Amino acid sequence: MIDKRAKRRECFAALKSLPPELKTKASHQICCHIAASPEFLAAESVFSYLALPSEPDLSALTAQYPEKTWAFSRVLDDGERLAFHEVTSPSQISEGEFGFLEPNPDLCPEHSSPDLILVPGVGFDPATGTRLGRGKGHYDRFLAAFSGDVAAIGVCFSVQLTKLAPESHDVPMNFVITEEGCLRL
Repeated sequence: MIDKRAKRRECFAALKSLPPELKTKASHQICCHIAASPEFLAAESVFSYLALPSEPDLSALTAQYPEKTWAFSRVLDDGERLAFHEVTSPSQISEGEFGFLEPNPDLCPEHSSPDLILVPGVGFDPATGTRLGRGKGHYDRFLAAFSGDVAAIGVCFSVQLTKLAPESHDVPMNFVITEEGCLRL
C-alpha cells in the first residue's frame, strides 16, 4: 500500500524545488504538447483549470485558441463538488471562497458538456494514469460521471510523475502530458 500523504509531500517537495523560470518554460512546452494532441485539436469544448502556483499554467492555450469553448473548474459552496463555468473574458475570473482563482458564477454560465478535460494533480503514475489529487476527491467524482466518454488528460510537470497504487474510486487519465511530451496509456 502506498502512503498517499507521503507521496503528496514528495511531489510538493519536488515542485518547490523548481525555479519559477523553469515552471514558466515547462508550462509553455506543456501547452505546445496539448495543442498538438488529436484530442485537443478535435475538441470544441475544453474543460480546464486556473492554475495554482504549483501547477502548470495553461492560460496561453485559451489565448491561442479563442474559438474553443473554455470552461474552468470551481469548487461549489459545499466544498465537495466541482462545477465548470464557461469563461469568455479574464474579467469573469475572481478569487473564490477557498482563496484561489475561479470563474465568477454570477457572470459565467455552468457548462456540462466537455469534449476534453485537462486535469491538474499533485502526482500521476505514467504507467496506469492514476492521479494523486489534493485529497478531497473532487475530480474523481466529477470524472466518474463521464464513464470514459470524454478524454481526460492529466497535466503536470515531469517531477510529479510517480508510482501510485490505484484505488477503487480513482478515475484514471487517458494520458498524461508533461513538458517532456505525451505519455499515452
